[in-house]
Amino acid sequence: MEKKVIQQMVLKFINTEIKNMEAMNRFGVAKNYRCVRNSLFRYLQERGKADIPFRKLTASMLAHYQAWLWSRGVSKNTSSCYMRSLHSLFNKAVGQGYAFGNPFVNVYTGIAKTRKRAITEEDIRKLSCLNIKVELIKSGKNPEQKNFVSTYRSLLFTRDLFLFCFCACGMTFVDLAHLKKSNLSNGFIRYARKKTRQPIEVKVEAVMQEIIDKYATSSPYLFPILTSTDTREAYRQYHKAIRIYNMNLKKLSEFLGKGISLSSYVGRHTWATIAYRQHVPLPIICQAMGHDSEHTTQIYLKSLENSVINEANHQLLNNVFNSTSNIEAEIFRCKDINY
Repeated sequence: MEKKVIQQMVLKFINTEIKNMEAMNRFGVAKNYRCVRNSLFRYLQERGKADIPFRKLTASMLAHYQAWLWSRGVSKNTSSCYMRSLHSLFNKAVGQGYAFGNPFVNVYTGIAKTRKRAITEEDIRKLSCLNIKVELIKSGKNPEQKNFVSTYRSLLFTRDLFLFCFCACGMTFVDLAHLKKSNLSNGFIRYARKKTRQPIEVKVEAVMQEIIDKYATSSPYLFPILTSTDTREAYRQYHKAIRIYNMNLKKLSEFLGKGISLSSYVGRHTWATIAYRQHVPLPIICQAMGHDSEHTTQIYLKSLENSVINEANHQLLNNVFNSTSNIEAEIFRCKDINY
């Protein structure tokens, strides 16, 4: 016998949850809900429907929706993200008496393997001593043009931030952007990952300190990426910043050549890969990166001391750079430009 539930429309419910997430400053979750709402709206619109009740969100309907996504060229990982968000919303609806059961048993919610993102130690060295000004001129940019200096500054800033993320045990750009000076104390950066809330502690190595000093401002933030302390406005600024960041990384990739492809996650993947190849124990890598996906691993990781992670990162950076001279040379190459 079918359980009686309160009638509720799916898209209407999603709209309410988007507002709830925004009110809680969980803008990333709200964005995911908004994406699946827009996609599901288009799917229903093609079938002459403006909305459907939760009782119509059946296993067969979800399988058909997923097939529709794939037929439109949506990747398996993107469609899986939609399904995970929709599943989360469905579970909330169950908790509020609007739905029951689990119609998601036969849809794909996994993560497909993607193209390798890591680059090599030599690529990191090459990036660290890349003469960006010379590369811009070689690419046809005229130093006398009005936007030459601003383009150069932007690329230099991006390069330095990428190296900082790599040096900070593969810190993500979202965590970097939100770092405040209050996160820096006694030679350590302490913060909680935006994605998992996992606490992270990273020792500030010499290379990292040079970059921090170079971009010091009166702002409460450690780096001049965000300016607003209002969570909604800061979130908007972050999304604009990461677009520029990835655009600049693509340009730097062209300067490096050899098929190198930089993105906001390459530094993170590269740190993990190099650490693993240098025989840093996997539990140390997982804790250093703030992973929390494996419950058993996380229980074990709690017993590790931060000093073990910091020593591992210190040795890794020594092996990559040999000395800090290469990166420092480029960092201070353009002291004549005021930041």
